[in-house]
Amino acid sequence: MGPARDAGAPLLELRGITKCFGRLTANDDISLRVSRGEVVGLLGENGAGKSTLMNVLSGLIQPDQGDISLTGKAVSFASPRDAVAAGIGMVHQHFMLVPTLSVIENIALGDRSLRLFPLDLSGIRDRLAKVSNQVGLEVDPDATVGRLGIGEQQRVEIARVLCHDARILILDEPTAVLTPEESTQLFEAVRSMAAAGTSVILISHKLDDIFGICSRVAVLRQGRKVLDAPLDETDRDALVHAMVGDTVSAPHGERVSPPGPPIVTVKDLRLKRDNGATLIDDLNVEVRAGEILGVAGIEGNGQRELAECIAGLRRPDAGEISYDGEPIYGSMTPRRLRQMGLRHITEDRHGTGILPDQPLSENHLLGHIRNPRFNRRSWLQRHAAKEATASIIDQYDVRAAGADAPMGSLSGGNQQKAVLGRELADGIRFLIAAHPTRGLDIRTIAFIQRQLLELRDAGVGILLISSDLNEIWRLSDTILVFGGGNAFGPVSAETTSLPEVGAWMAGHQ
Repeated sequence: MGPARDAGAPLLELRGITKCFGRLTANDDISLRVSRGEVVGLLGENGAGKSTLMNVLSGLIQPDQGDISLTGKAVSFASPRDAVAAGIGMVHQHFMLVPTLSVIENIALGDRSLRLFPLDLSGIRDRLAKVSNQVGLEVDPDATVGRLGIGEQQRVEIARVLCHDARILILDEPTAVLTPEESTQLFEAVRSMAAAGTSVILISHKLDDIFGICSRVAVLRQGRKVLDAPLDETDRDALVHAMVGDTVSAPHGERVSPPGPPIVTVKDLRLKRDNGATLIDDLNVEVRAGEILGVAGIEGNGQRELAECIAGLRRPDAGEISYDGEPIYGSMTPRRLRQMGLRHITEDRHGTGILPDQPLSENHLLGHIRNPRFNRRSWLQRHAAKEATASIIDQYDVRAAGADAPMGSLSGGNQQKAVLGRELADGIRFLIAAHPTRGLDIRTIAFIQRQLLELRDAGVGILLISSDLNEIWRLSDTILVFGGGNAFGPVSAETTSLPEVGAWMAGHQ
């Protein structure tokens, strides 16, 4: 249970916040109070309006109706700078970092106290060291952000906001890419901040996070607030029901037929980090038709590099990878692999998977630009793309205003469903699914997991990379674990155990 609530006047109050995007009402008359030193959990399905509400609070967008007050005084934010100046800091689920700058330079951006002539980053460096030691999110201040893995970039985001002394801290899915130990350390820091008077709003789909740190919880559904209560007056079943309105059944991985021949074969593979350190050495594995190979492990141990090698986007340092018996690093190209049925759900959706400012139909064309259905003698058939996108919106329950809606106007879960529909269309034989459900709500997670099982039962080979060990355990036929510079397995899920897999993740034999 989180810190006790302050019985005095609220530090923050939102009243009647309403925000529409065209025909879509993202926030419908939402009110929320946060006391000084209170940790409030914010729950809801993707598309429920959580991120929109927090973007209003952090100055990224302006509400159509409603108002905000701090310590009883009305405020308005024309930009995120205004919100930061008022003491509001937000760690976004999708990173707000400049990839070409170093960690310390990213943290320095927007700091008006910074001495520019000559440039002096020593004060910020000291603050970063203090925060890193306090929270346990170790980062290299001189590393280039674009060279960091997805988990390391999340640590930089958290450290950046903590360095600016926010009195109201918004955390959007902060533990999605953290290890259990890092999550524990982060929450210890949150408790310390709350005890000192800092208020925290925690957006999370992990009920363990909510019950572990929050004193109160609010639930949004379809743009409206449907529950607001002290945590000790509710329970997990009530929160799930408030979020989804009915019971969402978890998928199960029982097979309907045996797997077929190998589609992807990896032999004697060696992968190195950009700095030359060995990630994985002498990896041998195959993925068969109608099989899910789950790759578990703490992020940064070679999972992303393996996916990029199989997709034809990176050359291994040694070894061979073949697709349908053909070496990938001969005449094979990513385009040729895609024509042969290989699809890729990347781990960084915003960085490499979508064009946020473009319509859904244009995003659909990203994966099918050479498909004769959409390309006739080099003339793009955008009407056909809109028809295909409309079908995906209907089939995958993508909550959007239509095929012309910008991809960036959708919630994270609906973006992921649109990507899933694009990647699963037209002749899929093999799928690389990197963290396909990370940061998504309960209903969307169940939907995507069922899609993966149906693909497997239809004969598609799947490489599933996930930091969620329960997801690996629930879906995989065979399991491969990366940890401590070693690869353990692959082993049949039926012949191992969760404690054994957990030990491998820690690098222990």
